[in-house]
Amino acid sequence: MNIRPATHAGSWYSNDPKLLKNQIQNYVTPKPIKGARVLIGPHAGYTYSGERLAETFGVWDSTKAKRIFLLGPSHHVYFKNNVLLSPFDAYETPFGNLPVDTATIKELLKNKLFKKMSEEVDEDEHSFEMHAPFIYHYAEKSKDLPKIIPILISGLDSNSQKHLVDALSPYIGNEENHFVISSDFCHWGSRFGYTKVLSNKNATFDTLEQNLVSINQKPKEFEIYKSIELLDKIALKIATKGSSKKWIEYINTTGNTICGQKPVSIILQLLEKYGSKEGFNWIGYSQSNHATSSRDSSVSYASGYVKL
Repeated sequence: MNIRPATHAGSWYSNDPKLLKNQIQNYVTPKPIKGARVLIGPHAGYTYSGERLAETFGVWDSTKAKRIFLLGPSHHVYFKNNVLLSPFDAYETPFGNLPVDTATIKELLKNKLFKKMSEEVDEDEHSFEMHAPFIYHYAEKSKDLPKIIPILISGLDSNSQKHLVDALSPYIGNEENHFVISSDFCHWGSRFGYTKVLSNKNATFDTLEQNLVSINQKPKEFEIYKSIELLDKIALKIATKGSSKKWIEYINTTGNTICGQKPVSIILQLLEKYGSKEGFNWIGYSQSNHATSSRDSSVSYASGYVKL
């Protein structure tokens, strides 16, 4: 069996199963919500994002889960108008190996949109690995662990996004199939190449264009971290309403550095195609630190779900 090693264990999170289990169990989490089989959570080190991940998987209705389509952004390699699937048979976690659904991957590979990523790319990427221990922990009471289908996304034009939605749409109606987005939210600061702020505490989606300004134009009374939170929460509100069109418009207008913006777009389009009347429900939101000057930087994290 070809197993992807837990390359970030021991640095981004504990590689000791007892310590890791205690850490996860000590998070205050909501109870499972019936029908919550579309999830979104961050992928930073657990010191920063563990609480949000625990909220995400705390609400997960894993009772009937057989497979999880895990959509995440590529952080180290760029590729256009294809999506990459894992070449491994399982993902190593400190708790045990999480199986990959190789049969579904083989089926998806019949579509030319899908290709296999190299083992090196998979091992370098953290989008999926940071979710794997939580999936294992919250599903281990099930008779069988669900199998994951990691789907790595980079450059996708609107036509390729439609093809991906079409390819995934046969799966969403089956309650055994679950979908997880791995995404952080705003990456703010010069190190991320994004220092835009909102000039108005009452900015909305409809007034974004006129209220988004450079850091030099920031009003003194509106702290940077509060501007970042408002910018993110406008995005969360759009995802709550479930409009993929408004989501894309928001990204184009703001340039908000949401690393999983394309996976979010895909899931919103998939929900629309499925005819879901539900958008995302949000549980928690936080930032790695509170940016108060142009020298600071921060990353935002959010936890959420959709009931189907």
